[in-house]
Amino acid sequence: GIVRLLRIRNPHGRGEWQGNFSDKSPIWKQLLKSMGDQEPDGAVVDLTDQAAKKDSGLERTMRNDGTFWIDYDSFLQAFHNVDVVFAFKGNHAKSFGSTFPHKKSTHRTTRAFELSVIGRQPGETAVSDTVEVYVSIIQKTKRGARHGRSDRMKSYKPCDTGILVGTRNGNSLDFDAVDGRFFGLTRNGHIRIMLERRESDKRYVLMPISFGHPAATDEERSFVVRVVANSPLMVREMPKCPPLQHVIQEFCFGQKIRQLSTAGTSRHIGKQGARSTVFEEKDGNSFLFKIIRIDCLGGEGGTVLLYLVVNDRRVLKSDVSTPFYFTVDINCKGMLCRTVQGLEESEITTKGKMFEASWRRFTLVFKNEDRSRLLCCCVQSGVQYQMGSIKVRKTSALGKGPISKFVVASPGKRKRLDCEHGRYSDYEENGIFASTESPRGGAVSDCVNLLDFSQPIESNRPQQPIVIDGGPNATLEAAIRASQKDAYANEIE
Repeated sequence: GIVRLLRIRNPHGRGEWQGNFSDKSPIWKQLLKSMGDQEPDGAVVDLTDQAAKKDSGLERTMRNDGTFWIDYDSFLQAFHNVDVVFAFKGNHAKSFGSTFPHKKSTHRTTRAFELSVIGRQPGETAVSDTVEVYVSIIQKTKRGARHGRSDRMKSYKPCDTGILVGTRNGNSLDFDAVDGRFFGLTRNGHIRIMLERRESDKRYVLMPISFGHPAATDEERSFVVRVVANSPLMVREMPKCPPLQHVIQEFCFGQKIRQLSTAGTSRHIGKQGARSTVFEEKDGNSFLFKIIRIDCLGGEGGTVLLYLVVNDRRVLKSDVSTPFYFTVDINCKGMLCRTVQGLEESEITTKGKMFEASWRRFTLVFKNEDRSRLLCCCVQSGVQYQMGSIKVRKTSALGKGPISKFVVASPGKRKRLDCEHGRYSDYEENGIFASTESPRGGAVSDCVNLLDFSQPIESNRPQQPIVIDGGPNATLEAAIRASQKDAYANEIE
């Protein structure tokens, strides 16, 4: 029969497979015999000489150097994760250290990096019109701990990560567009950016972001940001991170970057950024505020954002403004929820079976809200996770909830406030949850175009029509798609 073998090298230089087809495994005698190579009884043929290599194509070093053979079935049982290295010819790469934010911090990005193209360099034989760039976030593992790696002695657990990318021209501080990708609870995630050489003044700002907190890591809460390109590239760490409240708003409602995409493993393929209205308060024909759900669950993104959009022109056109009061119930499992106060507590609504995550409810009471801002974010915190319904109901000024102790019980009448002087306007204190002006939209008279917020954001690439043939599974597939559509509609009612 056919024996499928893999030759593997342990990057740590020692530690090898000790089962079948290891260096001194007796099964080699049977294999070589079937191939016509006779071995003396009790001896092991060392296939390191050139003649043996040429004859059999097999090589055993017979020493503990980390290089070994393993049969395919054993490989599938012994290894649970395979990473494929993507490298350009004449690879250009640079790694930067970064850290997860402190558990209670409202600033969920600690470092930012700027990319820009450069001119032709000496030794380059050909220069294309574009530069292909891959940006990865790599978290630590405990690999190498058994072989003396002092920095790998902990049992590391991954944390949720993502990368936001903003574009701007020259020295401008304002972003023209913001895009990005959330990777959920995975150790490695990446995005792909195509830079145009003719746009030499354009700058790409990379902002690694995390809403959760690593359960087990080193004291510095470190991870690596790695940039790989097919041509020389200018990469520098910025002295200060851009204000993230504006970046988050632009990511949720602004223009997307057409040069950014996800390429690679299937886990990173999936749509993110679908928006839907979960609550709306109207005064006549004009809305006062809306609460928007932004789904970033596609491609195992494991992230859902909840954003408050206030109609500034409508609310602030008089001399006084009345703040808004509402309660949000979020049902999910295997996820955590972060607000301006930090990680929120939850209650179990449905206990899971053995080894299954339980359904939980986060009940959040918001008071004195009068400016647009990010209300909360829910992110994956376990292997089994699922986002359920989000329901919003109006409450009075005397409502109770997990954040009531942080707000004033009675609002009364207040004088008109500028957009940058609301309760959560201080960025240093409130970070990504700081208030800001409402997103602008030129298509309607109101301050933001919310006409199609029940529909997903249009993709940069044309969507392929779904074709269901007339085969035996057509009825089943149609029923499944209809059920998924109804389930999603029920979630946002």
